[in-house]
Amino acid sequence: MKKAIVIILVLFLAGLSWYLFIKKYDYQFHMEARYGPGTVFNEVSDWKNFTHKSVKEDITIIDKDSFSSLTQAVDHGGHSPLEFYWEFEKENDSITQVVLNIRSSENKLINRLAIVNPFQKSIYLDTLKERILDFKKRLNEKQNTYSIKIEDKVVKSPGMDCICHSSQNIPVKDKAKEMVNTITILEDYVLQRELRLTANPFVKVTKWNRKTDVIDFDFCFPVNLAQDIQPTSNVDFKQVKPFPALRAIFHGNYRNSHLAWYDLVEESKELNKVSNELPLEIFFNNPKVEANSARDWKAEIYLPVLE
Repeated sequence: MKKAIVIILVLFLAGLSWYLFIKKYDYQFHMEARYGPGTVFNEVSDWKNFTHKSVKEDITIIDKDSFSSLTQAVDHGGHSPLEFYWEFEKENDSITQVVLNIRSSENKLINRLAIVNPFQKSIYLDTLKERILDFKKRLNEKQNTYSIKIEDKVVKSPGMDCICHSSQNIPVKDKAKEMVNTITILEDYVLQRELRLTANPFVKVTKWNRKTDVIDFDFCFPVNLAQDIQPTSNVDFKQVKPFPALRAIFHGNYRNSHLAWYDLVEESKELNKVSNELPLEIFFNNPKVEANSARDWKAEIYLPVLE
């Protein structure tokens, strides 16, 4: 009996010493998020304030491995920043398992002792739990405003003749804003020449810097070009030919539609498909007319792949 007690005590002290002095992180949280790792990774990466109480940007990205892991420095109420290390693992097309590892750079031993002390309430841990719960609530609220469905087969994108306006060096998240700022160029061209659209407006990405998440793209209206019309300094004529692609169906406000791009890139890798990662995004709704129906707006997104 004494030998067993000694063994248990030694194991307990060894485990406690490992946690207090060796373990890399103070605490670990597990949660589920909707959609694939690409979408969740970018939602977390783009989060500016970790709680609704934040009055400034309190998150800095230290390191990242796209769709797999993310390391952030997070302000902790005026104290030294905490390190948040996120891990993302796909469960299926609709669910991503998220693991958040947290450690403090100062007062590490004090914080860890408070966590394991059954007779003392850990303000450090309680504060973290409050922040994580608030974050998860706000993430759920954001993801409730859109839906993404990835099709796990190769399809053909539509081919179109069109008039286009080109934009360069636009952050991916500002794509919709740039479209709003430039749509009148295309609308005026169509109205002045009494043209009829032959299909839905679309965006074709022509360059995507994945490290900086900056793109060049053409915003286009499909029209019949067999008419006596000429391009201008702001409007070009282009032909988009059909190509093999993976397709996503997006519902929601178009300012979030780019989130489906990342899940398509992830899907292409899972299917061992080579892609140039230059999406084509077709819009089925007019935000000017349907301003209050964000959840119902639809976009089809095609990511080119080699067959």
